[in-house]
Amino acid sequence: MEAEIIKTYFAERHKQFRIAVLEQRLENAGVPKPQSSTLAIEAFQQFFKKEMKSKGIKAGLFFGIGLIMLIRVITLTNQQQGSSFMQVSFSLALVAFALVQGLIWGMQLFALKEEISSFRELRRL
Repeated sequence: MEAEIIKTYFAERHKQFRIAVLEQRLENAGVPKPQSSTLAIEAFQQFFKKEMKSKGIKAGLFFGIGLIMLIRVITLTNQQQGSSFMQVSFSLALVAFALVQGLIWGMQLFALKEEISSFRELRRL
């Protein structure tokens, strides 16, 4: 029963995942309060591990691509004869996209980790 509630919660589309919402759903299903808090934290820790594998790798990859493209832009601008405005502009666009996308994924992971730690401190678990 609890596993189905947890699976349903993470299958839904959320703007931001909240441990308190999952805890409330577990309590509404009849799970005692201390056990629902523990189950919610464990479920979120498993979810964080899964997200860290996917988004963490993507964020690192995009930061690496952004760095490589930034070095390419620097070397293109140093070579006055071979660099064109379009090459530099395209490279800067790729750098901006890669860095912003990596930053977004990193911030999402940080927000999820902060949600877990703040809930743990709030409930003193």
